Amino acid sequence: MKFRLVDRILAWQPRQMIQGVKAVSFEEYELRRRLGDEPCLPESLIMESLFQLGNWLLILSSDFHQMGLIVRFEEVRFSGRLRPGRQLRMHARVRSWRDDGVVFDGNGSAEGEEIVAGRGCLAAPVPLADYANPADLRVLFAEIHRPDG
Repeated sequence: MKFRLVDRILAWQPRQMIQGVKAVSFEEYELRRRLGDEPCLPESLIMESLFQLGNWLLILSSDFHQMGLIVRFEEVRFSGRLRPGRQLRMHARVRSWRDDGVVFDGNGSAEGEEIVAGRGCLAAPVPLADYANPADLRVLFAEIHRPDG
């Protein structure tokens, strides 16, 4: 995970669900202005935040032995903008879990306003050590896991 787009993990249940937060700072490097609009986090990075959250569940559920590579997703819908100073509270749920693939549904909201909803994200499990250092991710998880909200 080169871009860290999950700032906190609030709760997780192995092979079932995970909840997390992406906070958008006023200095976020990828904010954009469209036609004079207020800055907001691009939809592609919002999607990546949800993907990373689901990937954390795969990593945690495998005790840092596997991670997921996104194969496809059925649908993603955006219904709001994520502006600086807001927190995207995300929830990913497992629809099915098999050895050859995990299917997630997820959503994210900020201050009660739905920002994103997606369904049918298929991730193929692969060895984590082929892509990242498991020890480094254990340290990162210890820093971002905040079950107190």
